[in-house]
Amino acid sequence: MSSCVFSFLDRLFHLYKMNFTSQHTTFNLIIDCSILIFSSIGFCSSLFIFMFICHYIIIKRRNSSNRVALLLTANVYLSIILNSIFYLEQFVRIFRFHWHSIEFLRDQTDCQLRAYFQFIAYCGVFYSNTLQSIYRLCRIVYHTRASLQSFKLYRILVLIQWIICCLLSLLISRLGYFPFQIDHQICFYDLSNFGQVVLIGFLAYVIPMNVTIGCYYYTLRQVRLNSTSLRSTMTRIQLANARRDLLIHFRICVLLGLLLVSMTPAMISVNMYLIARYLAWWSYEIHWLSFILTMSIVSLVLLLISPHVKNLWRQNRVDIMRTLMNPNTMGTNQ
Repeated sequence: MSSCVFSFLDRLFHLYKMNFTSQHTTFNLIIDCSILIFSSIGFCSSLFIFMFICHYIIIKRRNSSNRVALLLTANVYLSIILNSIFYLEQFVRIFRFHWHSIEFLRDQTDCQLRAYFQFIAYCGVFYSNTLQSIYRLCRIVYHTRASLQSFKLYRILVLIQWIICCLLSLLISRLGYFPFQIDHQICFYDLSNFGQVVLIGFLAYVIPMNVTIGCYYYTLRQVRLNSTSLRSTMTRIQLANARRDLLIHFRICVLLGLLLVSMTPAMISVNMYLIARYLAWWSYEIHWLSFILTMSIVSLVLLLISPHVKNLWRQNRVDIMRTLMNPNTMGTNQ
């Protein structure tokens, strides 16, 4: 009698486990497909805008006053493109793993290398926005110093920014913060390790966010303290540009606040583990989905908060209309 009961309970538990595993797999596949869709959207939209800006600053109008602003905007889109590429490549493999339950990634060195480059792109999203805020500060506070607004200077600063991101990723990699997650076939930081999450969040997000907010409040303070002198040394066009730059500076801070949303699931998972010593199996999936969804939104929001890009688009439409109306002006427009 007891053996029959135990056999029945064992079969019931086996059926429950199979049902739970099926639900688990279905959820993973839905998340994988969602990430692939949003990554594709972010990649296509960012690549189009990036190529459009590069065509403008390299070929069409090399002496434009907006070249630096366009360069820094293109730098942000470059980081979004790189993130989208890494997520697309990564989740095509993860989708196959969840679908077939076959391990495709066996080389740990290759896994660590992928994580290293992906974290560089991740840091690039935040630090590229910080570089924009530094430029806006120089445009307003140090508007008389042309050397702080030169295209050559910001080309060097963009290069330095990516070198810093490489060094930060190298530090995290050498600390062993990219362990292999066998359930996802990926090297990623451990959400159950509070120290890892805090250090990664501090290096990738807290530092650039504080620098950006610091630049904004320093600019506000200088404008309030020196409003009379600024008005006396600036032309009407420069004052209008300063007001616009201050507004863009504020929007960049809001944009970084929007990026904070992508870290919210990770912090919730960490707190859940600290309190209950339990890490939900869907923690990583939700974290990845929130990040790539935020990236897709940022690629569109950045276009709306960048008036120089919108003006460029309008000017390009005007040039196209002029060319269609009078093909002989094609050479002069360029």
